[in-house]
Amino acid sequence: MSKRKLFKAFLKDENAVSEEFTSLPALSVVMIGFTLFILLIANTYMAYEQRIDSLEKYQTGYFIATKLTNPDCYFIKEGGIVDLPLLQTDINPLNLLRDEYKAADVNFIVRISWDEGFEDFPEELPEGIGDRVAVSKNVGIYLNEAQTTPGKLTIIMWNER
Repeated sequence: MSKRKLFKAFLKDENAVSEEFTSLPALSVVMIGFTLFILLIANTYMAYEQRIDSLEKYQTGYFIATKLTNPDCYFIKEGGIVDLPLLQTDINPLNLLRDEYKAADVNFIVRISWDEGFEDFPEELPEGIGDRVAVSKNVGIYLNEAQTTPGKLTIIMWNER
């Protein structure tokens, strides 16, 4: 019988520790975990967007390089050889192409490089531009009537935003 009295006394005892404060540590751990999960998802999304943007820049650069090494391009001779003297004297068609891409906030220069050096068209690479993408194609470079050398045509592009 004494057990029964103790049990009744236990059930009727209203002096107890409040349970509200014992759940706070567990709740804070759950909230920290939820916050870390959201940060992880946000970081993954931002990295994905950055990589997609970079891939689009490379695709645009490759398209421009293909367009400029096409036999229909004004400074390409037979056999896909870059006519460097013609490119040095007439850069207006290249500037027109750059203006078309500037409407989409894309700017670029063309770098022709060979064993002895390189030349940028229509101007030198500006200082202070951030994210750049370079796409190169191997071409022959006609330097003068006596000399044609192997080299590269490189498109260096960046966003104007």
